[in-house]
Amino acid sequence: MMRLATDEQGQELFDVCEQRFGFRILGSEAIVRGWLNRKWKLTTTKGVYLLKSYHPDRYRLYNESALKRALHWQVELHTLGLLCPQILTHREEQLQVTASGQRFVVMTFCHGDRMVPGRASMQEMYSLGIATGQMHAALLSLGGVPTEATFFIPSVSERTNHWVQVLLAMETSGKQHLFPFAMRQLRATESFDIGAFEGAEIGWAHRDLWADNILVADDRLSAILDFDRVNRDYLELDVARAIISGALDGVAFNVPAARAFLDGYRTQRNFTVGRIVQSLRMLWYAESNSWITENMDTHTVPPQRFAHEMDWLARHLHQLPVMVSRC
Repeated sequence: MMRLATDEQGQELFDVCEQRFGFRILGSEAIVRGWLNRKWKLTTTKGVYLLKSYHPDRYRLYNESALKRALHWQVELHTLGLLCPQILTHREEQLQVTASGQRFVVMTFCHGDRMVPGRASMQEMYSLGIATGQMHAALLSLGGVPTEATFFIPSVSERTNHWVQVLLAMETSGKQHLFPFAMRQLRATESFDIGAFEGAEIGWAHRDLWADNILVADDRLSAILDFDRVNRDYLELDVARAIISGALDGVAFNVPAARAFLDGYRTQRNFTVGRIVQSLRMLWYAESNSWITENMDTHTVPPQRFAHEMDWLARHLHQLPVMVSRC
């Protein structure tokens, strides 16, 4: 690994890290993953750390106060024993800013492999379920019970109109080959009942609990990553997102893996048998409009995965009770 960054902005970050955290960087390795933000694995005189620098265009999408709260809670969660990175602080702040205005965080580097989408083992899912339940319980103790969710549930007519507009956009762009994807979403929406979402528990959710943010080692969870999006929301969206991410492999859905996650989750919190049906349906309703679009043919690998999940869910909404109602 090289000591120096390859540009002035990177070198400024390295110099500030050494000044504020009292270590010397012995080597660095760029991590090419994620959208816009830059990351390095730093080997230092005090251990191995991850440096994450927020790209200005990406940072504008964050609510700064919510991000700072999430980073603070990540410190608290680590202290409480959750398997997640420990963020280094300087002057009691997690989010750092350089003289040129670069915003960044430094945290312990967590070892393990990213969970393979759709191919998580039962033990990996069980331990992830335990950690997710611990996280939800701890966040409720830290932030209290919020009264509203970030995801505002649109009416069926609103969502139906959305899919009609997507189909029109596909036609205008000459992308008729994408019609079947949007049409499946439209048909599923037209016969959908959002009434079952009433009474869904609102808490503080991770809101990005998918394979890329889950590390595993020795057939169990080793760390949950990236708490930047933590905010008030329906907790079962985290549950459904983790399950679809770990259990859907192509067109095959691993029911035992889904059950293992829920068995682990129930060691920490209540989750009614059969509720996962509505959780997966809620996930579909919350995310489908983000991934099934007129530009889905240009998706990179992660959005391709998400679009596949939404297409699979649209195809199987009515079969879910038979598939997972006993989970």
